[in-house]
Amino acid sequence: MATKLDKTIKREIDLDGQPYMVAISPDGVKLTQKGFRKGREITWKHLWDSGSEEGSGAGRGAATNTGGTSAGVRMNSGGAGTMGGGAGGVPGENR
Repeated sequence: MATKLDKTIKREIDLDGQPYMVAISPDGVKLTQKGFRKGREITWKHLWDSGSEEGSGAGRGAATNTGGTSAGVRMNSGGAGTMGGGAGGVPGENR
């Protein structure tokens, strides 16, 4: 039996030699460069809706975004959260 996710879990990962923090919460997943507050966040609903069918490879771009932003991925670039658009994925740019 699985444990219910009722609070945020934070773990450190390494991407291309840079440390990042992954926060998994009941609302979704957030990835930020270690030592920074702003990062990329995606809700569970958007993650689920981005795939067309279980097991198909279509629509997985939002979950594997490595460049700019994808529609529906919230960029925390200050002020209110924005959907889509915004700054590219340059680490260290949002300090």
